Amino acid sequence: MHKTTAIFLIALLVTVSLAGCGENKEKMKTDFNDLIGSTATAENICEAAEFLNANITRAGEETATDMVIAYRDYLLNYIIQNKDKTTIQELSVYIDGETDQISEDKIKNSELKTYYDQITTGSLMVVIYEKLPVLKVDHAKLLERYGKYISHSVQELYGLEVLLNEKPTSENAALTVSFEELINRTYEAEKLLKDHHEDYRIAEDALWIFTSHLNILLMGTTNSPVFDYTTKVFSLVAKDAYQGFMLQEPDSVLSWVLNEYFTYLYSINYQLDFNNSAMSKVFFDTCDWLVSEAEKRVNN
Repeated sequence: MHKTTAIFLIALLVTVSLAGCGENKEKMKTDFNDLIGSTATAENICEAAEFLNANITRAGEETATDMVIAYRDYLLNYIIQNKDKTTIQELSVYIDGETDQISEDKIKNSELKTYYDQITTGSLMVVIYEKLPVLKVDHAKLLERYGKYISHSVQELYGLEVLLNEKPTSENAALTVSFEELINRTYEAEKLLKDHHEDYRIAEDALWIFTSHLNILLMGTTNSPVFDYTTKVFSLVAKDAYQGFMLQEPDSVLSWVLNEYFTYLYSINYQLDFNNSAMSKVFFDTCDWLVSEAEKRVNN
């Protein structure tokens, strides 16, 4: 009799404890959403970051992942919509020319130090992009602070974002990486989509990385064309890199795209004059179709 009663009490306590834990997590999520429900400011970003720092250790993976994703979206909204663009431009005098980041020594006595501390506490960073100071989400800092608390899929996505932040794929309409690296970045995004196809939380960002890189891979950029402007011939460097990848990863969606792409290139004898409007239209229409088909395949 006493043993049965004891077991019942223990079960009841465990049930109440678990229910309370769930309620606490929901309240935590609600409180956090209230914090980021207003227009993003440097001060609000800092406050939300401090909330995450104080609570994420007891949030559990699902709640922690949801909050970090929502916080990153909040940071992106600030970058796009913020009213502090003049302040950001003023920060340019404190940027180190070698690292393209703010020099702590230069800014430490500045009146902008408080603003800078707020945005960096909030996992933003100031970098030079196309000769202008811009804000970017500091995914490395997000991973450092919250990586071990969030889902593996989001960890991988942010890890890829770190790579793209450290060395953008293109700048000033020119490739800044080799064709081999361009392929690797495209394939990393494909693997992310394939390995975590059930995770809707990463789908949009991973697909954007995949399709934007695939577009560059197929069509080149203005200052890094895949067809030489003078000779009209397809890049031998790109051809070698693409064919090498197809041998290594024959079952990938990217290899399917490249196989179709080379079928088209063979039909035009690997030559294209961009001044020929009819040929150019067929080329760009073909590339658009390949990207569209690839998008369907990586989502299956």
